[in-house]
Amino acid sequence: MRSLLSLPVMISSLGFLAFLSLTLWASASTSLQVFPPGESAKSSQLFSAAMAFSAGAIAAGWAVGRAGSAGLAGTAERPEIRTTAIIITALGEALGIYGIVIAILILGQTV
Repeated sequence: MRSLLSLPVMISSLGFLAFLSLTLWASASTSLQVFPPGESAKSSQLFSAAMAFSAGAIAAGWAVGRAGSAGLAGTAERPEIRTTAIIITALGEALGIYGIVIAILILGQTV
């Protein structure tokens, strides 16, 4: 039985958790420092944009991998479903585009 999470998704998730724990540790150790106005908001804005982009990229990679392999297997058996397989794969690619758009919208806001 295949695992739901592939190796790249697990590695990127572990990397994100390591980054998050280091960020929380660094913010806890520097909590007594006074940041200039807007500095904390800018860092959380950048973090939110990075989260939106990375989540969209991971979801798009997973969806394209699953839909693409299933589409190729289906096309090998029945060539007439090729267009449907391409459309379904393109829907998975749209997740990455949505992540980029959300990241751009977050970065476009003023702090």
